[in-house]
Amino acid sequence: MVQTIRLFKRRPDMDLFQTIKTRKSTRAFLPEAPSDELIRELLEWAGKAPSAINIQPWEFVVIGGKEKKRLSDRLVQAHREKQISCGPGTAQALPEPWLQRQRDLFSDMTRVVQDSPVPLGALILEGSCRFYDAPLAILVCLDDLFPEARLLCVGMALGYLVLAAEAQGLGTCPIGLITAYEEEIREQVNIPENKRIVLGLAVGFPDPEASLNHFRSGREDIKKMVRWIT
Repeated sequence: MVQTIRLFKRRPDMDLFQTIKTRKSTRAFLPEAPSDELIRELLEWAGKAPSAINIQPWEFVVIGGKEKKRLSDRLVQAHREKQISCGPGTAQALPEPWLQRQRDLFSDMTRVVQDSPVPLGALILEGSCRFYDAPLAILVCLDDLFPEARLLCVGMALGYLVLAAEAQGLGTCPIGLITAYEEEIREQVNIPENKRIVLGLAVGFPDPEASLNHFRSGREDIKKMVRWIT
């Protein structure tokens, strides 16, 4: 196989790789909300993500102020009633090596919050339902007419969104647990029945003093997940 290698000079203003490197999930936020203009800019960047035959199937619902507080309260109440926990969503028990990665995550997080009066489980579960007290929540939706494969398009848009937020000094945390309370969300913020709630995203300015914001999850050596066929 003949390989052609082209060398391109990196633009001096291209800080994408540093943004990818520094981005992490934020689980404690300052109370002040980002401006509407800044959030519109982030969504514009998200909309530049690639999608199958350019259908751009993603939809975003931005919730702030009193509506966000009411939604958070409703989700916390639903969680206390139903006690649904975070998990990978697999049909059977998670095998190795994925199970070990989960163990490592919770072990590392426990050390970070060991002085907290709230157990890690409650911190994560109710924190997810409150969007970690971020001033804004964004619901990422997909119309029911689309097949599961279009979730990949939505995922790419979400990736663009969290990186754009990082580049603008904002923190984000993708939250999947809230989809367990989809009916409560629909009722609270009037999401149509034909719109699937794929994910929630907490958005705001990170609290630099919060211990949880000093935590960064580890990554497996990518060599273990790659096969080269030549």
